[in-house]
Amino acid sequence: MNRPALALIAAPPDSLRYSLQALLTGLPAIDAVQSVEDTRSMLAALTATPPKLVVLDVNLSGAETRSVLAQITTIAPRARTVVLVDHIDQQQALQATSADLVLLKGYPAADLFDIIERLLAQSDPRASE
Repeated sequence: MNRPALALIAAPPDSLRYSLQALLTGLPAIDAVQSVEDTRSMLAALTATPPKLVVLDVNLSGAETRSVLAQITTIAPRARTVVLVDHIDQQQALQATSADLVLLKGYPAADLFDIIERLLAQSDPRASE
């Protein structure tokens, strides 16, 4: 368990991704942050080094979000997954997936930091596998 704790951001290259990078870099539970901008790169990164945290922008996966979440769970079953969505209907549709959190974009940075920090501190029920 002495591996670096990696966070993986899967989002198009825009201000959201850069803001997430800055935010996650400040988390004590995260040693390194990696960013990818397409699903293929995300799956390759997951396979190479399973992260502790995956933050997925719904715009990256679009209609395939459920399938992408299932792939994340298969490749990196202990990774905590946060999906950022644009609309409440997307949030409601993704609540019953393997994502640990489904949040609307626009969360204040301090609140998002606290939510992710608490998520990472929780015991992972999948850790006993």
